[in-house]
Amino acid sequence: MININSNFRLFFVNLFSVFFCFFVLNIKAQNQFGLTSDNYAGLYSLQVNPANICFQPVTYEFNILGADANLNNNNFFSSPTFVPQLGFNNNFNRFRFENLKFIPDSFKSGNLLLKKDLQSHGYVFGGINILGPSYLFAISRKTSLAITTAFRTHLSATHINTIAANSFFEGLSYNPIKNKQFKMENTKLSFGSWAELGFSYAHVIIDNKNYTHRLGFSVKALFGIAGGYIYDNGYNGWIDGGNKLIFDSSNFSYAYSGPSTSKKYKNTSNSGVSLNGIGASFDIGYSVQNNAIDGTRSCPNLYQYGNNTKVYNWKAGISLLDIGAIQYFKNSFATNIINGSLNWTKFDTISAYDITVIDATLRSYVGAEKTQTFKSFWLILPSAISLQYDYNLNSMFYINASIVQRITLAKMPSLSRMNSVAIIPRYENEKLTVCMPFILNEYKDINLGLAIRYKNVTIGSDRFGETFGLQNLYGANLYFAYRYSFINRKIGSGKLF
Repeated sequence: MININSNFRLFFVNLFSVFFCFFVLNIKAQNQFGLTSDNYAGLYSLQVNPANICFQPVTYEFNILGADANLNNNNFFSSPTFVPQLGFNNNFNRFRFENLKFIPDSFKSGNLLLKKDLQSHGYVFGGINILGPSYLFAISRKTSLAITTAFRTHLSATHINTIAANSFFEGLSYNPIKNKQFKMENTKLSFGSWAELGFSYAHVIIDNKNYTHRLGFSVKALFGIAGGYIYDNGYNGWIDGGNKLIFDSSNFSYAYSGPSTSKKYKNTSNSGVSLNGIGASFDIGYSVQNNAIDGTRSCPNLYQYGNNTKVYNWKAGISLLDIGAIQYFKNSFATNIINGSLNWTKFDTISAYDITVIDATLRSYVGAEKTQTFKSFWLILPSAISLQYDYNLNSMFYINASIVQRITLAKMPSLSRMNSVAIIPRYENEKLTVCMPFILNEYKDINLGLAIRYKNVTIGSDRFGETFGLQNLYGANLYFAYRYSFINRKIGSGKLF
């Protein structure tokens, strides 16, 4: 028998942490406010509002590669003192899980990972977005098309209670949580990875001297690689010190699709990357612009920012993002526990790490009459509604305000997007953009960002303050983009309009 490690012990206690243990240390999607708010964002403006790809200065663009990686949480942090040391000289050994053991000395000065006064509604959001070879082209000043390829991985955990957070950080033998009743309400943990092939269209629908109105949409085919969730419908359990799993009259659901989680047991014929699901999604957006000069009738110099031309006074937009879902049907399973009870002694000696074995063992203890099993499941994308407002101070300085509010269906397995509010002052011309986002995550946690674009290269972070030791490090974020953009002209020579 193989003793399961501390992370897996936590899974058996609360049944809502196993996917966190598998993926949170490997997955680091955010909104890239310093990139998408730029008038020269081109293809990247699709991430906030698909209407923005028409009637703007980028008339042709070929994206080589862009990526965004981040991780956010509100309970665990590293002191700024240690940020420059992360990843060097074996300092990762100083994290709390050294040798898979936990010691209740949370605020010991030598530890890299600390905990704050734990929040009753803890959260974790993370992901990787990669925009692959993609092409944007303007048919006219009023109409633009785009073809995009992308790979995305997303992780979310919401409504994590304080006992669960303490168990993960301190271990199951931590005295203050021993023999505590462990109830959960609406805790949801989910992850997904998929590839996208998208088509976008945007058009000026109304144009007059003072206002220009744009409408755009994107449709995407989704190819699921891995996914899963744990969803609480009323879990009622106890912590007894780490070797016994006890719950009573509990309802919860979980699912998994993807490669095996161990070498010994495989729930797939191929443990590598494979197509395990199919889905679809769409984005739709509207934007209105108050023109400083006469709309599309001013040719050919509407976007001569370098000549100190103030193009618009303000513009505002609204969009729905990632409305869709993926059905995972290959190498997949889903289980519902209905009013189940369990008293399982020595559960910490389970003989394998594989998640399919864990599922089968758990169902056998609960009993067939209390379980439902399925060979496929749906996972809703991290849907959101977004509002944007951009004010032009003069020809070079702007202030952007953006809100991203997640949309969730309470009874459906879904990925959750992080709520964000951002105020983004920026300097911008054809060659150079500098943005400094001030971001409020989940409407309470403040982050500072910085992004710089020079010609075709952009690099930035929406958590710049943490990365450079200005704040406690609760997460990490870095994004970059490399593309060829053609500003207000044909490929070759001459103006487009």
